[in-house]
Amino acid sequence: MSKPAYAAYPHATAEQPVEVLVEILAAGGPRLGFGHVGRCLALWEELGGRAAFNAQDDTVVDFLRARGAPIAPVASAPIVLLDSAQPTTEREVRSLQAPGRRVVLLDDLGAGRMAADMVIDPPTAAAWPPARGTRLAGFEHVLLRREVREAAAAASPRQGVLLSMGGSDPAGLTPALGAALVASGIATTVALGPGYRGPTPAATVVESDAFVGALARAELLVTGYGHSLLEAAHLGVPAISVVYREEHLPHARAFCQNGTACLLEMTEGARPAELVELAGGLLGDPERLERIAARGRGLVDGAGAARIAVALRALV
Repeated sequence: MSKPAYAAYPHATAEQPVEVLVEILAAGGPRLGFGHVGRCLALWEELGGRAAFNAQDDTVVDFLRARGAPIAPVASAPIVLLDSAQPTTEREVRSLQAPGRRVVLLDDLGAGRMAADMVIDPPTAAAWPPARGTRLAGFEHVLLRREVREAAAAASPRQGVLLSMGGSDPAGLTPALGAALVASGIATTVALGPGYRGPTPAATVVESDAFVGALARAELLVTGYGHSLLEAAHLGVPAISVVYREEHLPHARAFCQNGTACLLEMTEGARPAELVELAGGLLGDPERLERIAARGRGLVDGAGAARIAVALRALV
């Protein structure tokens, strides 16, 4: 006997099935990581279950199910939101709009912006191309999961460095950077993503599910260039953005000028000595750390998901 359609949704009941407002297609997986999916979870939380994920990657499905999110294509949803790792074309947007749906692009530099009904532009690009539809931009629209917001409200003693190079650390920087930090005497915790396949670092290790708690307890975050920098800013944790992809450099430089993170380029490989020098200098300057922390808390207030949810409801 097949399950009823509403059974895929944790908030649904036989008497009161969920009417899905937004179908979410978010990029993710062992190599790419889970930053796209994680920030879209914030929208699902804010929409009270009126969103569902269309996911095919097994690791993404496991990631979502572990957090109670529904996985089911909902072609009848009036809005489809794309958080893609690749730029979306205008043709792709028009195709999705053909049945009368509204299309929302999140963090997308593609030509599809000129056809989309709404674009959401996080403050992680140096500049954004024009868009014809509604545009939501800036730090006030940063998507943060409830777990991150709750961690910000809880007082935690801070100590040492958290090193986290994403879902899989594709540049393989974790072992060298972790070893250098530990050898320098800096208390170091390493968060390994679900796609990490490198050697286990000689440091305290936490799994990805414990990342938020470990971040909230850190004095300093060392990470790549991505959404974790915004989570750290909200939590008041200064960051070092280790940029290992050439195309990220102009965006990372612009972002770091906001004052919540410092940039360290590693496009040609690990530079552990420079990381130790920068991290040690920051940890040895409590007043500078507090200025950076205050700047982050001031920019990322944690209400971005609520603001975007209101705009999505208004779209239909």
